[in-house]
Amino acid sequence: MRRNLFKAYDIRSKRSNFDEDTSKELCHAIAYYMIHDVKTYSIVLGRDTRLGSEELMQTAVDIFVQSGMTVYLELNPMGTCQFYYNCIQHTKSGGVMITASHNPGSYLGMKIVATEAQSVALNCGPKGGLATIQAYYEDSLLCNERSGGRVITMNSLDPYIDYSMRLAQVPSRSLKGLPVVCDFLHGSNGEAISRALNQSGVNGTFLHLIPNGNFPCGDPNPGSEASLQGTLKYLDDHQSPLCFVYDGDGDRMDLIYKGKQLSPGFVMALIADELEMLFAPYFVGNDQKFSPSFLFDIKANPLLLLNEVAHGKKIALVQNGHSYIKDTLHRKQQEHFLAAVEESAHYYLQLPQVVDDWRSPLVASENTLFYTLLVLRVFLQAPYRFDEAMAMQDSCWRAREWSIMIKDEEKRLTIQKEVEESILQMGAIKITENEHGESLGATLLRYNLPKTYDEHAELKTPWFQVFQRLSQSEETLLRWEVVASDEEIGEKVFAQLLKVQETYR
Repeated sequence: MRRNLFKAYDIRSKRSNFDEDTSKELCHAIAYYMIHDVKTYSIVLGRDTRLGSEELMQTAVDIFVQSGMTVYLELNPMGTCQFYYNCIQHTKSGGVMITASHNPGSYLGMKIVATEAQSVALNCGPKGGLATIQAYYEDSLLCNERSGGRVITMNSLDPYIDYSMRLAQVPSRSLKGLPVVCDFLHGSNGEAISRALNQSGVNGTFLHLIPNGNFPCGDPNPGSEASLQGTLKYLDDHQSPLCFVYDGDGDRMDLIYKGKQLSPGFVMALIADELEMLFAPYFVGNDQKFSPSFLFDIKANPLLLLNEVAHGKKIALVQNGHSYIKDTLHRKQQEHFLAAVEESAHYYLQLPQVVDDWRSPLVASENTLFYTLLVLRVFLQAPYRFDEAMAMQDSCWRAREWSIMIKDEEKRLTIQKEVEESILQMGAIKITENEHGESLGATLLRYNLPKTYDEHAELKTPWFQVFQRLSQSEETLLRWEVVASDEEIGEKVFAQLLKVQETYR
């Protein structure tokens, strides 16, 4: 029986679906893809603390070696960003990270990259990406046995920490005494983050530090209110301005500032100047002007984006999706596209293979340890800027993303159309492409907001923005979010959306 394992960006399903036969056929399909389509005989392999990850990793090792591949193997559980670091150090290799990210503990899965740490997703990556792997899997294609396969075990934790600290320009003890709370939700990157913060001198409190694939706090998802109950209770009892919360595999970094989430777009804006300074030499050397572009999630606060433009920043909107965003950064590296952020708390960056070597190749990837350290350094230098960012965020009204499940496709299309029509009747305009004419993969309905964010963009009041999208990972889910200049207009728009949605529940 063929299991439903393949999603838009990765391989992911209930752990019970990864039985022995399924796991073997899946690993054969990946090996065949790496050898014949990616054109590599080496692969980086890692896993997080997910239950069942050990068995799946052993199956992968056996089949990859049997297929004649060199396997760079990290034996201990780790976060996905440490895995990406390993891939950046082995750019001629493919990679497989065994994880199910923020999903419940009953899930298991894989994230796959090609050479140069290129994301492999459905129709993204060499020769069709995941779509091709899925075809091989469904055809029960077996990779030929070849001689020459071997395992090279690694321990990259110390090099990863050293790389991230030097890249962020955070020397040992340079953050001495800074109070910081981190909640790892029993995920897999606690060791890397806690060791680096201790080395930097912070006064750290580390909640739910021990990796535990049962995830006793709930889903390892910073966006889940239920999972954050323990975090918020701790912050109620122990006042601390800075709290970072990470997901199960550590590639999401949510910042809670003085007890409230500071949206990722605002966090990126706070560190944009530092990013520009740190990375200018990698792009233009030390004596040329660097004018980088920053990619923001389509749900990012319009007030923030207009403020960034007013301060001379070059920005563009980008559709959601790890593979799409990394691919965009990769394609536009020569145009100085530097970093990107999603409101789901994913941060992306052009990462050098070697720190301080201005000739080093850059790879579009993720590193939450680097971003954590940089945020702390910026806070130590100018804490008042975080208060200003929170004040700007609080000046707007927001209904955070919610979704409803509608299995019937025709009904989904109908509700999307009716939502659009009802909001357009309120005077909004419809946006489906960014400043470069590229699809946003969603619909933005804007009132009193500019069509593009450039030097001519102006803000009028009152204003609102409605985000509407069909989920790319769960194809029966419709998602919405509303942000507005004030509560009155925000509540009015929100009520109109609920009125349309209620007729389809």
